[in-house]
Amino acid sequence: MMPKSARKPKSKEAHMEPSNSEEREQPDKPPFPGEHEPAPEPEASAGAEVFQSDDWWNASSPTSDWAQPVSEAPAPEIVPPKETGTADVYFCGRTSLFPLNRALQAIAKEKLTGLLRLFLDAEPLDLLARDGEIVLVTTRDPDLYCPETPSLLSNVDTDVVTNARDQQRENGTPFPLRLARQESIDREPALELMKHYGQKLFSEAWITPRAWMMFEKNAGLLSDFADLPGEPNVIDWALETLRLVQNPEQTEKFDPACIPAFTRDGFERVQKLKLTSDEAQFASQFNGTRSVQQIAKNLRVDLKSARQLLFRFLALEIVECWPAITAARPEPKGLSRRVGRLFGRGR
Repeated sequence: MMPKSARKPKSKEAHMEPSNSEEREQPDKPPFPGEHEPAPEPEASAGAEVFQSDDWWNASSPTSDWAQPVSEAPAPEIVPPKETGTADVYFCGRTSLFPLNRALQAIAKEKLTGLLRLFLDAEPLDLLARDGEIVLVTTRDPDLYCPETPSLLSNVDTDVVTNARDQQRENGTPFPLRLARQESIDREPALELMKHYGQKLFSEAWITPRAWMMFEKNAGLLSDFADLPGEPNVIDWALETLRLVQNPEQTEKFDPACIPAFTRDGFERVQKLKLTSDEAQFASQFNGTRSVQQIAKNLRVDLKSARQLLFRFLALEIVECWPAITAARPEPKGLSRRVGRLFGRGR
């Protein structure tokens, strides 16, 4: 059943402006879609360009336990076996050391073209980017991609749909796109459906601890999708996927007494985001002294809602949380006044 077009949250453009790589490992599946060159051994990939921004690899300040996985025993890891080859790996590592947000920023800032592959389960998730823009997210498992039958396909022959799903298993091309190219469904609704399921699929990456990822620079991977538009605003796209995360508490500890404070560049970066009114009000409360519990009380929201909102800002590294027993860091001069002017003064 096709998801109802979610009424876009009333956007309120915020005018606020607020990790130690691991050993590179390569997947045993050919790069999406249809490339069959094996990946290099780390020792043989001296020519591979590795993205390492000095700012991003500096040691970060201590954060609260809320941002750490709950389970004491580490979850089973998907580790692709190493192979030899000539894949042009630009960066790779665990999301615990190289956060997913920074991978997306690298794609946008470096205007990369190629494939970001994330290993969350048995079947990897593939994000295709072109010139720093996100083109699509897919997987070779159509049941994981779209477990139900969208209402858009109610009048399409079931054999045609089954064939499109089977072809997605073979090369990863989303079955709504194939159906649109066959003129079985209209193109615009197909692209809307494809964006929704791609973002829903990607949202799982935010709550998967220690996921393994790699980015392969390869313009040839986009040859089959030259007709698709790209999403130029990668960080707003990422925020949309974070809004689809309903239960961040499943993998995170949460201390209502922790104190959110802007990261070094969080105040500047948040100005560029298109925030909903709820997100903007929540962001207006970050002053380095208020706890999450106090913020929830000020805004008259329950702690579950506050947790979900905070999770988005943490995932995008807009803020970091400090334990209640830790003295808040000094705020930049005039920060409270600027926050008050831009979002309305918090109580």
